[in-house]
Amino acid sequence: MLHSGLTFVGAAAQSSDGLGLLNVDGQVRDANSALRRYAPHVDPTAPLRLTDLMHPDDLHAHQRAAAQVLNGSRPHLSFTARTHPDAPTTWITVSLSHVREYPAGGASALLNVRESREQRQIQELQDQLRVLKAEADRWRYAVNGSRDGLWDWFPQQNTIFVSSRWKALLGYRAHEFDATVDGWLDLIHPEDRPGLLPRYRQHVALETDAYEYEHRMRHRDGHWVWVLLRGQVSAWNEDGTPERVTGTLRDVTEHVTAQQDLRRTRDHLQTIMNAVPGLIGYKDRDLLHQFGNAAYQDWYGHSPEQMHGLHIREVIGEEMYQQNEVHMRAALNGQTQHFERTLTDPQGRERHALFSYLPDMQGGAAQGFFVMAVDITARYRAEQRLTEEREWARTTLNSIGDGVITTDPDGRVTFINPVAQTMTGWAGDTAYGQSIEQVMNLSDTVSGQSMRNPLLLALKDRRVMGMAFDATLRDRAGTEHAIADSAAPILRPDGTMLGGVMVFHDVSEARAMAIRMSHLAQHDALTDLPNRVLLHDRIRQALAHYRRTGRPFAVVFMDLDHFKHVNDSLGHHVGDELLRAVAQRLCEQVRETDTVSRQGGDEFVLLLTELRTAMDVQAFTDRLESSLARPYELAGQTLTVSFSMGIAMCPHDGDDVDTLLRHADAAMYQAKGAGRSRTHFFSQELLASIEARYRLVGQLRAALQEGAFTLHYQPKVNAATHELTGVEALLRWTLPDGRSVSPAEFIPVAEESGLIIPLGQWVLSEACAQARAWQLSLNRPVPVAVNISGLQFTQPEFVQQVRGALEAAQLSPHLLELEITESMLVPQPQQASERLRQLRELGVRLSIDDFGTGFSSLSYLKLFPVDMLKIDRAFVRDVTTDRSDVAIVEAVIGIGQALNIQVLAEGIETQQQVQTLLDLGCPDMQGYHFARPMPADQIQAWITRWSGPDAGQG
Repeated sequence: MLHSGLTFVGAAAQSSDGLGLLNVDGQVRDANSALRRYAPHVDPTAPLRLTDLMHPDDLHAHQRAAAQVLNGSRPHLSFTARTHPDAPTTWITVSLSHVREYPAGGASALLNVRESREQRQIQELQDQLRVLKAEADRWRYAVNGSRDGLWDWFPQQNTIFVSSRWKALLGYRAHEFDATVDGWLDLIHPEDRPGLLPRYRQHVALETDAYEYEHRMRHRDGHWVWVLLRGQVSAWNEDGTPERVTGTLRDVTEHVTAQQDLRRTRDHLQTIMNAVPGLIGYKDRDLLHQFGNAAYQDWYGHSPEQMHGLHIREVIGEEMYQQNEVHMRAALNGQTQHFERTLTDPQGRERHALFSYLPDMQGGAAQGFFVMAVDITARYRAEQRLTEEREWARTTLNSIGDGVITTDPDGRVTFINPVAQTMTGWAGDTAYGQSIEQVMNLSDTVSGQSMRNPLLLALKDRRVMGMAFDATLRDRAGTEHAIADSAAPILRPDGTMLGGVMVFHDVSEARAMAIRMSHLAQHDALTDLPNRVLLHDRIRQALAHYRRTGRPFAVVFMDLDHFKHVNDSLGHHVGDELLRAVAQRLCEQVRETDTVSRQGGDEFVLLLTELRTAMDVQAFTDRLESSLARPYELAGQTLTVSFSMGIAMCPHDGDDVDTLLRHADAAMYQAKGAGRSRTHFFSQELLASIEARYRLVGQLRAALQEGAFTLHYQPKVNAATHELTGVEALLRWTLPDGRSVSPAEFIPVAEESGLIIPLGQWVLSEACAQARAWQLSLNRPVPVAVNISGLQFTQPEFVQQVRGALEAAQLSPHLLELEITESMLVPQPQQASERLRQLRELGVRLSIDDFGTGFSSLSYLKLFPVDMLKIDRAFVRDVTTDRSDVAIVEAVIGIGQALNIQVLAEGIETQQQVQTLLDLGCPDMQGYHFARPMPADQIQAWITRWSGPDAGQG
């Protein structure tokens, strides 16, 4: 046994395992040095126990099994345990084997201890796992705290893992969404998908450490969610391709919405700033420009990029900088600045601006300041204009001839100009603040009673009070002035009242003038008799009196006979004296209740209110004629005049003003037509004649519109040579019933009504056209003569009308002859001569018709450029028997020969007349002896006969 013990000790000493013998009391004997290494904390000289080798917890777990080995009930035991906490080795493998015999006795088990490498590795792995788990827990807590969704993508397998949080971001539960790559992509907004791939490619190409993309994804309920995708390759394949990509998904809807709202707010703010007509900008503490609105940039001519970061000196220029620097420094010291400047804009225009520097206070200090500038050019100029206008107004109000007083809304004087001071007797400094009624003491001119000032009424009713002409102003000295005034409130644009203004002037002279003007408006300036206006009023009063009392009255229309000869021969001043003398005699013959009125020219009207019967009126007019017939001694001349009078009686001849005057006028014209110097009463026969005349005018107008007129033509011949010298166009009118109307009947009416002008134009155009037609059909010229009325001849456009008719017909001017009468030439010989000269320059022929029956004058014949004189039929009719007619005809022929003017005799009806005129030297003739007037279509046949064997027989 001794040998066995020695052998064990020797073997144990050589072994790398820890060996020893374990007694039942837990003590280890014969422990080798290897075993002692597992208990470095035990004194090497001290006995070694099993508890020094093992962790108490592990020893306790295997203590029962170890006792079984010691008592031999279990042969072997092996287990892994932790070393004593004080030992450096962490894990050991413990083996116990029962020993049956041992020399010392009492020993029962062989103890073998060795380091457990596997367990150490496991422990290390477990430690690592614990670390990893702790780190994973930390990451999980961080991710869960950030509320990001996790995803893990394996590109080679096209598989992807998403966390429940990832699903929750899009409204899905953990089991509701099977994550696939395609499914993920389908949730991305179509507009955002193209932006994802380029970012991933940049990351895979190692251009970025990671990639991220902000985009929209469709929520489970259909709306779009803004998310921030972050990703990074977490594992690479050997060929350099991504094996695994890991990342997060975060809901950034609120952030994006906030950014969009912020962006919209900024855009709105910028839009508002740009819309502001003023300049807005910002300068930092170093006076560098940071931003400005569009107006700011436009004003200084720089783009935002060019202006950003520029020193304010470079923006506004050195001169302006020097002027404004003190304000800038004050603004940077926290003091708001307001000031005005005049400057020149980029277009070179001088502008005026109101500047404000507003400090940007942060943390109690100014970090910069806002610049605001408003263009006040319009206001500045308006203020200048206002100042100028005020000066103009002050100077004007102090210079005008009217008095001007302004008041406040309560009627207290605020301004009084010098004229008003003079008229009221109040000086400006004493009048200010006084009541307008105290300064202006007004009374009614008619009644003399005090009257309220119109300005107070204007202020009360807030309306303009018109001019008053019946006010009297009494000044402080008691002097009275007749005034006219007007008053008006002065209102602001918003309708509130500023005060009122009173304008007045002295109308003492104006009132006297108004009375005079009223008299002149109702009286004739030459005779001072009532004029047409006053006469009408007097007749209306007489009519009213007749309707009340039944008392008749008479209206007498008077016209001086041949008054024009007085003006023409003695001059208008003599004519005026004659009219005044006649007016005086008329007034002497009438009663005070009667009215003598001059209507104009040489016409007078008498209103006889006291004469009741026609006999009374006739007796009065007889006396009146005797008085008026007495000679008048005027300007060394003795004149005798006569009157034509027409009388209308009320109510027999009319019961209104116009009818009575019209009928009296008609009766007067009847008296003139009957030979003048007569008196005619209006009658029903005269009325019928007037009405017939009116009807004729209407028929003339209708006939002109309907083209009912025709032209007949009467040949003019040379009886000596048997030649046709022309034709005269004569107007004819046949009524629808076939009755012909004599030219002597309708031509005067056409002249009086003015219809002769369009009718004469038609005759002129028709005659020219017919002459041109004959020229073409007969292959020879046929001159045509047209009678011209006096009214037509005096029209300013007459010469142009003649030219137009010739051009329209394409007729040579020398084939047209215009026949005029002496009466057309005498009233205004100079104008007539000029008109005839223009016609001669046009090329037409001119003749004087009915020569010898008018106001013939050799001087006129010398003055007027005429081609022919036509001897009136009145002198031709008895030329074969009356020596006086022979003398007249012979004299006219001699005048024509002397003045080289052709002479033609009208109204030839017998061969004896033809022979007598040939003997007197007048071969040109016209009359029924040769041909009556014929329609145009018969002229050609007549011309053929006249030139044939039966020529000269008409």
